[in-house]
Amino acid sequence: MANHLTNAEHFPLNESYRFPLYGIVTSICLGLVILVITELTYSYFTRHIFKENVTLKLALRFLFTTLGIITLIYIPVFYVAAIINGDNFNLYALSIGLLITLAICAILITIAYALEIYSLYKNQLEQGTLLIQNGNRKKVVPIKDVLYGYSANKVVYLVEENNTITATDFTLQTLEEKLEGFSFFRASRNVLLQHRAVKEIKAIENGKLSVRIQPNFLEQEQLKIVVSRYKKKEFMLWFENRIPVLSTIEV
Repeated sequence: MANHLTNAEHFPLNESYRFPLYGIVTSICLGLVILVITELTYSYFTRHIFKENVTLKLALRFLFTTLGIITLIYIPVFYVAAIINGDNFNLYALSIGLLITLAICAILITIAYALEIYSLYKNQLEQGTLLIQNGNRKKVVPIKDVLYGYSANKVVYLVEENNTITATDFTLQTLEEKLEGFSFFRASRNVLLQHRAVKEIKAIENGKLSVRIQPNFLEQEQLKIVVSRYKKKEFMLWFENRIPVLSTIEV
């Protein structure tokens, strides 16, 4: 409608004005098709993709998958509409129309589904669990209760808020993959932290950071967690974004 009114001859007060019924009907039909595509795509992601994990990367994957499907539908619809309307195929008009459509769709999809995806993420944080097998015994640990995981003598342990320490059959890499999206950070080669475990951060030589955690069940030689200067910026960004007020930081 806005594009239609940009031409003076199409302005309602102009004598040659014609109500753009065809354009409006086409836009409504295309809008309904886009709505159905978006809802079906979201339903698929909810059942198969977001069921296991919800991350920003997966949310963007949902958005771009939806826009890709819309693009595949838009091109033949534009071509058929041009034939029905008796117009010649215009690549420029197709490109501009497609870009405007995708831009509008991206904004509306983000507005419509951002809260729903965030709710799935919050629900995941509250209900996510780890199944730990130790010999013939299995234990379910709520991820929200885990403060950190660490590796010692080729065994990976989990430390919970209630000071429980549990040996697992995971590697630290496997544990990191399972905890993706749950605000954990690989602070060093053998420690995976949740921000609530950080008690103190101290700047040390060569641009590194020394991190103290709580509760501390690490072996004596592993009491000192050192974040390399290469991961320092990433670590502080992760830490500051998760905690409104920082714990004690000494420089």
